[in-house]
Amino acid sequence: MLDDVRIRDARPDEANFAAEMTRKMLVELEQYGGRAAAKSDTAWDKVAELIGADLGHDTTKHVVAETAPDHRIGYAAARIVNLEGPFEPKTTVHVGVLYVVPGNRLRGVARRLLANVFEWGQAKSAEYCTLNVLAKNPAKSLYESLGFLDTDIQMTRRF
Repeated sequence: MLDDVRIRDARPDEANFAAEMTRKMLVELEQYGGRAAAKSDTAWDKVAELIGADLGHDTTKHVVAETAPDHRIGYAAARIVNLEGPFEPKTTVHVGVLYVVPGNRLRGVARRLLANVFEWGQAKSAEYCTLNVLAKNPAKSLYESLGFLDTDIQMTRRF
């Protein structure tokens, strides 16, 4: 039930939590063909540092799902991207991280995290929201149900 889940902005002291959720997401995505997550704690300390510097910026959104204070079960991160240069100017929200702790999935937590990001993006006058998803990731059906369309294909070749 969703009544016990609260969605809120991440606090400045939650950079390590955000990095850990990002790490867990990437490790899990490896099973669907994603690239290997960094193994070094030093690399993840740097990620936490970058997230910490990012928290509170006007062009980024970090949101947390929790069932009680300090019982966090999900995290999403997004940023405003402005398409410019040879393209017609366009403001887009790009979701870089969306992770719900196993055992809390299929309860609508990811939908609520994304709804918060969508609301923020609309307030920022964004026209689109984008994200990347691996073809074999079961979350793809969630994104499709929210109106995301498969518009790009990334091709990879291994040497």
